[in-house]
Amino acid sequence: MTGLPGDREEADEVAKKPFNYVAVVGVVFFLIIAAALFNMLKTEDSGTVGLGPVLLGEQVPEFAVPIATSDLDGDANVDEEQACSVAGDDVMRICDYFDRPLVMSFWFTEGSSRCIEQQDVYEELAARFDGRAEFISINVRDDRDRVKELIDENGWQVPVGYDRDGAVSNIYRVGVCPTFLFIEPGGILKNAEVGTKTLEELDAQVRSLLNSNGKEIEPAQAGT
Repeated sequence: MTGLPGDREEADEVAKKPFNYVAVVGVVFFLIIAAALFNMLKTEDSGTVGLGPVLLGEQVPEFAVPIATSDLDGDANVDEEQACSVAGDDVMRICDYFDRPLVMSFWFTEGSSRCIEQQDVYEELAARFDGRAEFISINVRDDRDRVKELIDENGWQVPVGYDRDGAVSNIYRVGVCPTFLFIEPGGILKNAEVGTKTLEELDAQVRSLLNSNGKEIEPAQAGT
């Protein structure tokens, strides 16, 4: 028996409701995820970083990565029981720097036009404090040959570790380029800076790091 037009219209409306409900739920879920990502990455203020389990006053995660300019091929080792035991002259082990003040820069070029310029600033910072603190940087997921070209073209002297698969950046929850970490002896995270910073801002953080370890130094002078 054929239904009345009104019955068919009502049935059509009922049939549409599950689809509309799913669509609404999908939109809400998307907004929740977007808000979480925004809150994680939005800040560039001093002392804030999307480091997840890495907290100020605690030891940073251990890792070993190939030195970017070497011929060593492989992913990072982030196993807490093995990373610092990885042997080889072509390996950067963060534990090797735990006996002195350390500054570490995470950087990548994809989606970040300012990161290369910031590495130039980082190089100048490292030269300013040569012999008083150690400086290393970690490149995240860029093409290895391109990383080597950038190091050569810009004359960078700071050792660069190559985080090919992003394992190190994942355990540090790095989502902004650049990210600078200031680490006390023992591998204890003292502070972090996220996003574009001036040489003077980074200089102040290094001096604070050194002062906290009984190495008081005079404020920066022009040209030093």
